[in-house]
Amino acid sequence: MIIFDEAHLLKHENFYELQIISNFSMDSTDPALFILSGQPHLRDKLLNLMHQAFNQRITLKFNMTPLNKEETLHYIHHHDQLKLAGRDQDIFNQNAIEAIYKNSAGIPRLINALALKCLTLGALEKKELLTEEDVYAASTEL
Repeated sequence: MIIFDEAHLLKHENFYELQIISNFSMDSTDPALFILSGQPHLRDKLLNLMHQAFNQRITLKFNMTPLNKEETLHYIHHHDQLKLAGRDQDIFNQNAIEAIYKNSAGIPRLINALALKCLTLGALEKKELLTEEDVYAASTEL
């Protein structure tokens, strides 16, 4: 198994090389498994006519769409490590979570970055609860 993270950064020549490497036909097993992971424009690169042959060799494709507001709430609660440290209350109020959703458009990487910046600023100010204003203050620093 070979994993290419940030595969959207691969050059056109690299896709051609992967096509050559994956051009094998064995009885019932493939000698190698490739996993390509990258940003949404990886899909656009693979749809390019020049990579059509390689794209046809891809057995399974998955595109992660942005989270909706409810999924964002669950995502933030799932990553709330403060509960493991013994904190019982939520650190973000409902308005803060909605502000994180609006500012991140539901993209998990942006949710993480914004929430971490909020937590950092909140810790510096020794806040018990983070609000919508804290989210907007953090978003200006990203």
